[in-house]
Amino acid sequence: MSTLYEMTAEFLSLYNLLSQGEIDEQAVADTLECIGWEEGFESKCESYGMVIRSLEADASVAKAESDRLDARAKAFTSNAARVRERLFEAMVVTGHEKVKTPLFSFAIQNNPESLKISDDAIIPEEYMKVTEAIDRTAVKTALQKGIAIHGCSLERSKSLRIR
Repeated sequence: MSTLYEMTAEFLSLYNLLSQGEIDEQAVADTLECIGWEEGFESKCESYGMVIRSLEADASVAKAESDRLDARAKAFTSNAARVRERLFEAMVVTGHEKVKTPLFSFAIQNNPESLKISDDAIIPEEYMKVTEAIDRTAVKTALQKGIAIHGCSLERSKSLRIR
């Protein structure tokens, strides 16, 4: 039995012969019926559908496992941050700026200065950042309403739906 790739090539070859007028429509239909192209194609589609569903199921399982591992990693990170904070507090309360052990050296250090702003409205305009971004939803809505916008158009793509 031919592969889907081979079947598609055969169909395109017959279609090209038909479109160029080298063969008539009845001859194409007879050829396709003789080789059982329609039944073979449907069988190939069904096989492809089963493979697609299997791969999608595998992807779903992998995604669920990834989500589980992400949650576990976040828990580890959160626990480490809590333990770090408790150690910091203990060192501050007890007055230990530095502690050295055979495996680790701990020290309380000053971090770089950080900016705190009490009210954004009081900042001079020269320190404000203005960013421009296209409102894609508004442009799409305008085009759907028939408003012409130079350089913009609506495009519809196609995809395979399997039910």
